[in-house]
Amino acid sequence: MGRMSDQAIQDMETPIMAPCPDCWGEGYVKFDVPRPHGPNRDVGYLEQVSEVCGSCSGDGEMPRLCDCGEVVTVGMGEDAEKCEECANA
Repeated sequence: MGRMSDQAIQDMETPIMAPCPDCWGEGYVKFDVPRPHGPNRDVGYLEQVSEVCGSCSGDGEMPRLCDCGEVVTVGMGEDAEKCEECANA
């Protein structure tokens, strides 16, 4: 096969990556954990803890999905919101 055919096949297999909606592309999620201040006092504080995002596994990106649940590929164009099957239907 030629280089153009190989590039077209690669584009149809490469997903378009979008920022993770859970961590906003940072790769980690921050949340507050209540901590007691001392054993004889009822005054505590909130500690902000960060953890690797479980949705994107810390990458900060996820494949863009069509409404049908299929992955949108580079071959459909960078601004595409639909997979090849839905776009041709």
